[in-house]
Amino acid sequence: VGKNLFCFFGPLAGPLAVVHVHFGMAGVWAVFDSNREEVPPTTSTTRLCLEHADSGLVSHLSAMTVNLGDEKLFSTKKASLGEDPLRDDADAHVLFAKVNTSKRSIGALLMDQAFFCGPGNIYRAEILFKAGVHPNILGRDLGRERFDRVWYHTVDLLQRGFVQGSILTVDPAEAAALGNPRLRRYIYNSEKCGRCQGKVQSWDMSSRTCYACPACQPPPA
Repeated sequence: VGKNLFCFFGPLAGPLAVVHVHFGMAGVWAVFDSNREEVPPTTSTTRLCLEHADSGLVSHLSAMTVNLGDEKLFSTKKASLGEDPLRDDADAHVLFAKVNTSKRSIGALLMDQAFFCGPGNIYRAEILFKAGVHPNILGRDLGRERFDRVWYHTVDLLQRGFVQGSILTVDPAEAAALGNPRLRRYIYNSEKCGRCQGKVQSWDMSSRTCYACPACQPPPA
């Protein structure tokens, strides 16, 4: 769910052990076949080692967060998370109801996993750019039409990233039309807007750098 991985172990008819994983920026879950290769030793960053006696499979997990619990661990954590744009059961109506009453900015809400479950800082910049929405607009002032644009591009870009295995936010046809077919992102970590060539503004928002093109994303009055 979002950036959280839940793994369940145990008999189908009995109680399950649950492992909650958040990989962070550099987590890895490697799997080795001890029948065909030499399994490397664990390292100082290995948080979990699993061995399957029958198959000979061995896995080493390095991640920012690794918690072991029961099914209550899953239900409690999942209840705290928002809508995941990669899941078919994501409910945009539930999310809009939360956003519509918030005094926080849409830029902050997009990074809050209790609202939008999944996007990180690159996606925040590019989603709001493609939606034409300035990050400083308050959730309660966003309105349904702009919210729908934000949600559409959230789903579209994260689905694209999942399929391609890379954060590519610029549509190839537009990149070609702009004369830069290798353009991958519009404004993230850029001085100039990839679309209008205007100056990109950046500032701190909750200890993360936020980006906007004031020409393509009019700021709130």
